[in-house]
Amino acid sequence: MQNIFKKSFDIIKDSPFLTLYFVLYLIAIFLIIPTMLLSKNMLISAIIIVLLMLLTCAFLAGWFNMIKTSVISYKKDKTPEEKLNDAIKLKDGFFSGVASYILPVIIGFIVFIGLLYLHSYVSDIIFGKIDDVLYNLSKYANDPAAFKNYFISLPDTTWNVIFKKSLFTYIACSFITLAFLYWASSLYLNCKNSINPIAAAFNAIKLMFCKFYETILIFILLMVVNFILMFLQAFFIENVIISFITMILRIYFAAYIVVLIFALYENKVNENKALAIDCNNGPNSIGQNDTCN
Repeated sequence: MQNIFKKSFDIIKDSPFLTLYFVLYLIAIFLIIPTMLLSKNMLISAIIIVLLMLLTCAFLAGWFNMIKTSVISYKKDKTPEEKLNDAIKLKDGFFSGVASYILPVIIGFIVFIGLLYLHSYVSDIIFGKIDDVLYNLSKYANDPAAFKNYFISLPDTTWNVIFKKSLFTYIACSFITLAFLYWASSLYLNCKNSINPIAAAFNAIKLMFCKFYETILIFILLMVVNFILMFLQAFFIENVIISFITMILRIYFAAYIVVLIFALYENKVNENKALAIDCNNGPNSIGQNDTCN
């Protein structure tokens, strides 16, 4: 496991295009979202939301393919020439990934969003809705004094509902995240060259149980480090330098976690020598992903 952490770190360090493309995507998102929020036309807002979803799916389709290429072609102590060639391959891999994987990624994205919506719907059925509270909070968002007074004035019954819904959301979203943790790597790194998003979801869940301790370790690492970075960014929000550094660290950490998941998946496949022999379909055919070790 320690070697996988080191390998993932080396990939991020030697493949600057991975984080560069991620940053460009985030910049595009931050430019689009204000336009959507400021628009008072529901039709225009709906169109922007659909375009935003398509942009996200296109980015993920290409970005995951870049990560796949980086994990497969990883080698220690690369020469500058090898690093340059790998960087060129990564750029080409982004657009070929969009062309090949855009539809499976869209399906997976819809299923993921659907599960999030389903958990919210179930939460409203079990604990009740708090739409009026959310509406009032948004109404007082620009008035700190009124916002604070309304927050304090909420009755205990409302706080009880908020606490139960928050706890339910945290647990449900944790399970959804764990279930989808290996989905992308299962879609991109299978020996059958299958791009079936539903099969990838089942294989991702199976791998979660096969590599249960590693999965929990990655999940805890993701939660703890992300919480620390969010806390630092919020605490030093008035300090531009520290806030900017924290934001950069969050971006690099997010990219590192995704690379780590792909590397762990590839390592799991390579451990099963028998399946690796059976699935010798070429340099991009890493191994079989439907059986536990």
